[in-house]
Amino acid sequence: MEQATKTRGRYAKTAERRATVARAALDIIREKGHRALTTAEVASTAGMSETALMYHFPTRDHVLVAAMELADEEIGSRMTAESVAAELVSGDWDPAGTARLVLKEESTVRLLLALEAEAPNPEHPAHQYMKKHNQNAILAFAAAVKRRQSEGRALASLDPMGTGRQMMALWSGLRAQWLVDPSFDFASEVAQAFRAITGEAAVGVKKKIEDLIATI
Repeated sequence: MEQATKTRGRYAKTAERRATVARAALDIIREKGHRALTTAEVASTAGMSETALMYHFPTRDHVLVAAMELADEEIGSRMTAESVAAELVSGDWDPAGTARLVLKEESTVRLLLALEAEAPNPEHPAHQYMKKHNQNAILAFAAAVKRRQSEGRALASLDPMGTGRQMMALWSGLRAQWLVDPSFDFASEVAQAFRAITGEAAVGVKKKIEDLIATI
């Protein structure tokens, strides 16, 4: 029992230290951007030696991934809260509102794109992170498609998961373009893309025709 308690305590301390490092790294990234981050500054901000930091995170890339995972958690929490609030008011998920919320985190969005560029390498620490990140996003888009299908506002023939992957590709592409040239309204473009890919306009026309026929 004593050994088990010591083991749990050691794991808890390790988790606490990893969380402290992720917090310190994310704060630095939000202030200066990910390119300026050094493991020495992260260690100093986290209140530990650089050697101790490297024990938990073998490379700078591992630190960046940990910071991005924390950013995902924080953005996800705010997104969920704001999305729920929006749905209570409008009864619908607002893709434009979600896009605006994400772009408030420009420094972490830039880090995300940097990790995306490294993720195809299965040996890179970003590989598993991006795989999970993308899957979660696709599932969220698929859920939105299913909801609209159930409400008769999306084409019933759509495969929600396939449409979710397409929407993820559109989202990622538009986001990357916006970071290079922010002259267009990213949020508006995302909303338009979601309506187009789910066939909202076609469903609306079909319903109008059906309503018209019903009056004849």
